[in-house]
Amino acid sequence: NGDDTESVGGAQFTLRGPTPGQSPFFDQPQLLPRTIRYFIRHPALSYWFAPSYVGSFSQSPRPDENVRESFSELAVALQQLSSTAEPEPELIWRSLSPFLVDTSGNAHRSELNIEKLWNPYLPGRGCLGLVECRAFRMPPDAERAAAIAALLRAITAMLSREDSAPALVNWSSELHDRFALPFYLRQDLEQVLEDLASAGFGLGKPIMQHLLDNAMHHIGHTEAGGCRLEVDHAIEFWPLLGDAASQESGSSRLVDASTRRIQLILRPANDDPGDLQDWQLSAGGYRLPMRTERDERGILLVAGLRYRSFVPWIGLHPGIGKQSPVVLTLIPPPGNGNALRVTLHEWQPQDEPYDGLPETLEEAEKRRQERFVVEHLPAGSIAEVTEPPDEAVTGYCLDLRRCAQTVSN
Repeated sequence: NGDDTESVGGAQFTLRGPTPGQSPFFDQPQLLPRTIRYFIRHPALSYWFAPSYVGSFSQSPRPDENVRESFSELAVALQQLSSTAEPEPELIWRSLSPFLVDTSGNAHRSELNIEKLWNPYLPGRGCLGLVECRAFRMPPDAERAAAIAALLRAITAMLSREDSAPALVNWSSELHDRFALPFYLRQDLEQVLEDLASAGFGLGKPIMQHLLDNAMHHIGHTEAGGCRLEVDHAIEFWPLLGDAASQESGSSRLVDASTRRIQLILRPANDDPGDLQDWQLSAGGYRLPMRTERDERGILLVAGLRYRSFVPWIGLHPGIGKQSPVVLTLIPPPGNGNALRVTLHEWQPQDEPYDGLPETLEEAEKRRQERFVVEHLPAGSIAEVTEPPDEAVTGYCLDLRRCAQTVSN
């Protein structure tokens, strides 16, 4: 449908020394515990560069996406290592390896993979002193890959000198709510870059521009009465269908990918829209609760929206029908112009599939643009906006699936 996406293969970045015995994780025995705490503190390192499929059942789950008891025990392990003056390589590996796994216990599927750090049970390649960072999509070019490598090297150098995350953060529900939205991930990544600069490991403007670029996730934008609406892809955490362990022997795992999440931002355009709080944005006829935030461009309103984009052949919630295309309505305060209706189509506006892949970048761009349909509405033609049910609203998102009243096939 013209969307920009990463290649099917993911990317891994490996941190190690010139020899196993010269690994930075052994030269500085507290480096790995600090790295774990720092990555947990900064979800941008897990999600900003990641492929489409992230979360508990993905190829690179975080330690705090495992079961609650596991995360609680990780805190004990980190405390024990911190109180040990010179832990040996095998003690570091044994202490942390049970927690850097996915929900089925697979050590290869972990955001920070240490199965080749100092693992005596992996003959020939288990004791290499290396850590693999796996939460990365395939970079679009060599410059982006080099920028990510520079970021990881700088974080490692910083943490070898100081503990920038002394306490283990428990994000709880905010992890998959607040940090599903690119706005908050970008803020978090900017904080990481500030940490590096303060520690003397600033990366410089060209590298930072590569790291902060997220243009591929932009869906579209429009303006009305001095108010700008921006729509971006956000992160959705697709659940596994069935038992995780029972699917380990296969080459793939079955997930329900029918839920989509987008980010919606209202901000002043070139003209003064007045008080942004006087504007309303609805989705599917329900008012979107929006949070007031600020970035380098000024004040803004932000919200996430979840909806069912298609009905899977096998999946969750058989009683909830397709909720796409999503219809957004931007309603100005009285006397500030006409309302806008924005329809977000998954495929062609005629609800037909495309005839093959786009042959050029220009054709891909054309497909994306034609699926973002903007119409002006006279004030008298706006349907009444309904308050969403409480159970459909989280701190950062409205879930249209929980507003569904009818069963659709």
